[in-house]
Amino acid sequence: MTNPVIEQYTTGKPIVEGTIGHLTAEQTKQLKELWRKLFDTFSRAAADVASAPLPDAIKKAETVGEKALHKHVLENEQRSSSAPPDEQKKHHHHGRNGSGSAGGSGSASSTRLQRRAASPAPSTSSGSSGWFGWGGSKQATEAPEYRQLVDEVADEASQPPDFEGAAAPAAQSIRSAFWTAVLCDHPDVLLLRFLRARKWNVDDALAMLLACLRWRIDEQLDRVVWEGEGPLNLAVMRRGIGAVHKTDRIGQPVLHIPVRLNDPKAQPAEHMVAYTVYLMEVARVVLHPPAEKVCLLFDTTDMSLANMDWTFFRTFLHYLEHYYPECLGLVLIYNASWVFNGLWKLIRPLLDPVVAAKVHFLASRDEITTFIAPEHLPREFGGTDAFTYAYPMPVAGENDAMRDTAGRDAAAARRQAACDALEAATRTWVEQTNDDDTAAAATEAEAEAARRSAADELVAASKALDRFVRARTLYHRMGVIGDDLTVDWNRS
Repeated sequence: MTNPVIEQYTTGKPIVEGTIGHLTAEQTKQLKELWRKLFDTFSRAAADVASAPLPDAIKKAETVGEKALHKHVLENEQRSSSAPPDEQKKHHHHGRNGSGSAGGSGSASSTRLQRRAASPAPSTSSGSSGWFGWGGSKQATEAPEYRQLVDEVADEASQPPDFEGAAAPAAQSIRSAFWTAVLCDHPDVLLLRFLRARKWNVDDALAMLLACLRWRIDEQLDRVVWEGEGPLNLAVMRRGIGAVHKTDRIGQPVLHIPVRLNDPKAQPAEHMVAYTVYLMEVARVVLHPPAEKVCLLFDTTDMSLANMDWTFFRTFLHYLEHYYPECLGLVLIYNASWVFNGLWKLIRPLLDPVVAAKVHFLASRDEITTFIAPEHLPREFGGTDAFTYAYPMPVAGENDAMRDTAGRDAAAARRQAACDALEAATRTWVEQTNDDDTAAAATEAEAEAARRSAADELVAASKALDRFVRARTLYHRMGVIGDDLTVDWNRS
């Protein structure tokens, strides 16, 4: 059976059905219905919305899947520890970062100032990998870099001003939460993601969207964007797991994930969660129609069990499914090791079938170029791109615009006016009935034109505000992202 995800790359025709400009009459009707129901909630307090429940996939993973994976790990550890020294070396030579795990499940809900004090101390193992927190529990001396944050090392003049704080959920309306969450996107992009994720069931899409808005408030995503990289773990930033570099053949940004560089015991678990959320928010900046999804390139070369982190995987899966739906385009697994192949057989049943269909194993370097052009592919994968990741530290003065309160207030006022105008235009548009009557069709066309104009102004106003409310990222320092949020991959 043909896989439509893979077929995009052989035909050169990306899947665009259900996106802006590519809606059927029925899908347009469902989009309008979602807008109507969303408007009905706008006056409610965000505190009235419940957070998303734990998805079935993760519940299943915590029981059957986790037990099976635990058994798999123990069997490999026993086989390796009972083998002759040369055989042990063959099984474990891939590990670069030692073994053991910090264990526990970090929570991204703690504030960034609390993370340092709340983080558990690292542990070492005595002959086992300690994957998922299993294995040795002997306390180790905490390395200085275990909790070291970027802003502890960066030039103080590079840091943004203190975050002034946002209203608590009880004081925020769903309306304000929604328009904040839109960021620099056309709001239809956001709504259509939830509709596609819920198979165009309007009520399910609305419930999912509202839960996402509540999560964004609880996790203070506006603060995450404001503070930028300063509160993130410096060692994690330097490893570059998830670094975004250029695009695949259908224009999707590529996130590079060298699994061998991941070390669960090298930092508190919640530091990885915080980094994951930040990475997803940065990725949103480079995702614009027609490229609305990302491509993940997992390099499992030299990977060992010590590089795997079940807490991180579980959290990533939950966030991707509930809070960043329809953002994953393709997952490429390069140079799959015996470790990964064994684990994949256990992990795959835990994934949504739609997600599992997006995972593709690459048999050779030559096969990578089917998905990523050689000029966009680093040389280590057989491409011609000389790119090697190196984290550029924040630079003094790069966030000075965030201290310009007058400029920020003016830009925020412009964006608020644009939100109000687009909301008014959308309320008019959703009342159009899409009748075949000539007069009704003309009215519909006028409403659509007015709405397009209002949406264009919102995107422009949002981009103008961005430099006042977002700390510069490593991609700004590389020149990939401009102050107007234009993206130039040739600079990376």
